[in-house]
Amino acid sequence: MGAVLAGTAVAPAGWASPAEAPAGGSAPAAGRPVRVTLVTGDRVTALVGTDGGVSLVAVQPGPGREDVTFTQRSGAPGTLTLLPADAVEPLSTGRLDPRLFDVAGLIAQGYDDAGTAELPLILGSDRPGAKGFAAAAPPAGATVVRTLESVHGVALRAPKARTGELWQQLARPGAGLAASGVDKVWLDGKVTAALDRSTAQIGAPQAWSSGWTGKGVKVAVLDSGIDRGHPDVAGSLGESSDFTLADPAREGPTPVASDADGHGTHVASIVAGTGSASDGRFRGVAPEARLLVGKVLDDEGNGQESWALQGMEWAAARAPIVNTSFTGAATDGTDPLAQAVNTLSARYGTLFVAAAGNSGRPGTVGTPGSADAALTVGAVDRDGSLAGLSSQGPRTGDHAVKPDLTAPGIGIVAARAAGTDGQNPVGDRYTAISGTSMAAPHVAGAAALLLQQHPDWKGPQLKATLVSSAAPLAGRGAYEQGAGRVDVARATTQEVYATAEGTGIRLDDASDAAPTSRTVTYHNAGGTPVTLDLAAWSTGPAGGFTVAPARLTVPAGASAPATVTVDPARIAAGASLTGRVTATGPGGTAVTTPYALTREAVRHDVTVTAVDRDGAPVGPGTWMTQSMIGLVNLDTRESFPLRFTGGTATARVPEGRYNLGGKLVTPGAGTASPTSTLFLQPELELRGDTRIAVDARQGRQLTVTVPGRATTGWSLSAAYCYRTGGDEGCADSFAAIGRPGNLYVIPGGRPGAGRLDFTAQSVQNGPQQQNGRLPDRYDLLVHTTGGLPDPAFTVDPGELATLNTRYFAQAPGTAGDFSSFAEAGGVGGLSIAEPNFALPAVRTEYFTVKDQRRETTFGQNAGPGGEMVPSTVSQSGALRCAAGETCAERWNAAVIGPGLAPGQGGAATMARTSDGFLTLAPQLFSDASPGHIGSPWTRRLDDTVRIDLERDGKRIGSSARESADFAVPAGDATYRLTAKATRSEPWAALSGTVEAVWTFRSGAVAPGPGGAPRSTPLPIHAVRFTAPVNPDNQAPRKQHTLLAAVERQSGAPAATVASLEVQVSFDDGANWRNAPVQPGDSGYRVTVDPPAGTGGFVSLRAVARDADGGSVEQTALRAYRLTP
Repeated sequence: MGAVLAGTAVAPAGWASPAEAPAGGSAPAAGRPVRVTLVTGDRVTALVGTDGGVSLVAVQPGPGREDVTFTQRSGAPGTLTLLPADAVEPLSTGRLDPRLFDVAGLIAQGYDDAGTAELPLILGSDRPGAKGFAAAAPPAGATVVRTLESVHGVALRAPKARTGELWQQLARPGAGLAASGVDKVWLDGKVTAALDRSTAQIGAPQAWSSGWTGKGVKVAVLDSGIDRGHPDVAGSLGESSDFTLADPAREGPTPVASDADGHGTHVASIVAGTGSASDGRFRGVAPEARLLVGKVLDDEGNGQESWALQGMEWAAARAPIVNTSFTGAATDGTDPLAQAVNTLSARYGTLFVAAAGNSGRPGTVGTPGSADAALTVGAVDRDGSLAGLSSQGPRTGDHAVKPDLTAPGIGIVAARAAGTDGQNPVGDRYTAISGTSMAAPHVAGAAALLLQQHPDWKGPQLKATLVSSAAPLAGRGAYEQGAGRVDVARATTQEVYATAEGTGIRLDDASDAAPTSRTVTYHNAGGTPVTLDLAAWSTGPAGGFTVAPARLTVPAGASAPATVTVDPARIAAGASLTGRVTATGPGGTAVTTPYALTREAVRHDVTVTAVDRDGAPVGPGTWMTQSMIGLVNLDTRESFPLRFTGGTATARVPEGRYNLGGKLVTPGAGTASPTSTLFLQPELELRGDTRIAVDARQGRQLTVTVPGRATTGWSLSAAYCYRTGGDEGCADSFAAIGRPGNLYVIPGGRPGAGRLDFTAQSVQNGPQQQNGRLPDRYDLLVHTTGGLPDPAFTVDPGELATLNTRYFAQAPGTAGDFSSFAEAGGVGGLSIAEPNFALPAVRTEYFTVKDQRRETTFGQNAGPGGEMVPSTVSQSGALRCAAGETCAERWNAAVIGPGLAPGQGGAATMARTSDGFLTLAPQLFSDASPGHIGSPWTRRLDDTVRIDLERDGKRIGSSARESADFAVPAGDATYRLTAKATRSEPWAALSGTVEAVWTFRSGAVAPGPGGAPRSTPLPIHAVRFTAPVNPDNQAPRKQHTLLAAVERQSGAPAATVASLEVQVSFDDGANWRNAPVQPGDSGYRVTVDPPAGTGGFVSLRAVARDADGGSVEQTALRAYRLTP
């Protein structure tokens, strides 16, 4: 048997972001089961709530990796990182993209196994011209789909069934990344799509009156395509290409004939729309510019980084201005998209205009807007105030000033693509949309006007002029708005602009309070000298920024320097100061240069010495023996990993309160497995250089036993969560998993001000059975508070819940996959379970349950061999059996169809949020057991899923994924939601086609206290059938009775069921006949009477209506078998 791991945490957006999921260690509501295959070949199982929170993780090590250990440590909010031991070293040296192990992020991007059977990767090299071995000989069955010159690499798709082989080639000893010619492996991550009054707001009419309309200037728009027939753009289109194809380089340029999403058409018309469909009212900023269109986003407004990279390379070679109204993650400007912007800008002189993003918080400017060379645009509203959704700086890492400027981005009316509804339609041809996606094309259009005026200018001059001429918002700092709102009227009339070195100044040594200077250079493109009066302004104390001289004359056609001095002594260590230098002159000349200073907190050296259980100094380790030790700042939650050499590691950290913790790994002798020792030293006050010693020999073996029960250990794990006073989330958490006998804990670590919760989870098997039963299974979780305990635990058998469990089969030769999650004190354990036991099966399972939250998950695989297969389904449900009780449980029993999991305490899989979204994850493959919900786990290419939403008879949108978020208007309305999924493999023979159509009323949801995000379950029902089937899911080929329960979604207002109608089919839905329905005390009884000579399956259709006018109509073809 292989193995499967379990743990805890969060995650994404569109044109305007839905509510962000909660951060930290508090457990979100349970939800749908999801599986993710990592680049290492390890497979992760998770439960994802409607809030986006990942509440359960189970890892099955890939083939040949049974002895690999895994760890989880708290990270940035919204991430859940599970690290295999052999990924630690390449991650720590920057050769692997951390997103490859962020389970929550992979799920959020649709890279779970139900979303894709391949893992998209970008392999890059530090050597120009090199593309690694992958270009000539793709590894492990991977397919190279794009050559990416801008990052010296390739994009490839790796079959998830073979990612373990790929990992062997990339990361194992003797075949490391550098040796293979590959210096960096990135996830090919997702990017998403982030005028009558707005053009006047930026001064475009004044530029038009001077003759500047963009005539003769090419602007490339990289987006979701374009509606070539829209009157506003039909006469402006030039070359186009679709980069969402599997291999556009091989297939050649493909005309972009349509834009099913609508975002690209809207953006392009803001740049260069003629306004023909509105008599000129909704014209773009540069109405006579020529549009080149690259489709890098699909018909749902999503794309991959490699699509964008190839589109950027194509556009930069053809157009001097490129608009990118899409964003990825916030980065430090060294990611592939940012690298490409810098490389292509330098090569071609192209100006990339990038949307900042719609996160609305400091430090969230996304790539490619994080690139040095990008002209990054935030958003203001129609009154000129900073938009709440506009992402703000500083740039991650070096605190550089981003965004560079702002532009109108709220309620922008522009072209509406045919066949799309738009967010807020304005007639048949236009729609109003908000976001920095709308702000960026205002600036791209402004750049086109400026380039028409100065045809010899390159990107740096265009950027400098637009930034210099921006109009700053009073009271706003550089990290919020850059230089201010774009003013194209000023940009095209004044002759002076500025360039500056290092506008974002970061002092890493807080003790260095000496003033530092930077040069700002003023350029005069005019024919006469210009005298400027210079002044400095800052958001903090006076004197933070000064400029000299106070007056400066810039000769005609030349330049002159000024010196900007920043005084760190004016701000406290650990704080930031932003401001601007303004230069004013005759005729209304006004030149703005934004500046920012970040003074790092006082730092100290922390030196840690460590020895393992053999007394040997801890070193860098091998791929299997990587220790994971780090410092966590309890105030900022910033983490500082330690890398050991010769038993010593040093980190320079800001002074403050810290936890030092993690695990020390001791290599095993000979073929013995390594051991891990968990430890924590909490609440260290670091106010000076400090030395700390850690000795793994102080650790004691972790054991969990049940007196009187003969068991064999299967897995063992330990986890801790440290909370600061009154804090719900974990300020510091760590979890480790090992085999029984290989995990140790150093007792102690009792906190003073905070709270420490510790859990240990042990999975054990009873003796082999002789009657075809599986061995008994013991799943034991213990919980303590107050510090790391003496780790020898005993569990009283009387405190166990006993489940007599049956696992049913959908087809002969199939296998089951079971994992469980336990949580106590807000700390989830880590568990390992059998992934491949033959179905059908029966066994007895024992669980600790007192003061614990328990979730269990079952999935069906192809066969006892355990191979990864498509068209599988996963089920999950809360364990409902008290200590000392004996209960019955059934998994995978027919009928499989829609389920709503009543009684899971708010774990609604379909809900409405306070920020105006319907979040929909219909569980179409739930088995017959109440409380179980189920969805596709993996899929093949010909499997299908579709979700369609209508509001008062008008289409809102559709999705081809298992879940979807739709933005909806605030008022009450009647909604019609249709969800349909198909699967065709013989091991998934039951319910091969499932469809549900819900009709319900819904209105706006008020936010929680203090404006906190809140969601309300949708008022819907589902009909759950239980058939009298044997373990092979066969019912008798004679008259029999089904039990039917009409479930209400948990947390929704109660509604009386008015009626239930059921029809049956014995020819896969070709003909239907009514089935008698009799109400009972706990549901309904449905009589099924198969006619003589009928086929081997029964299909079901049901319609349930409630007294409030809601209804559900659901169909399951081949719902269950009949006996031969």
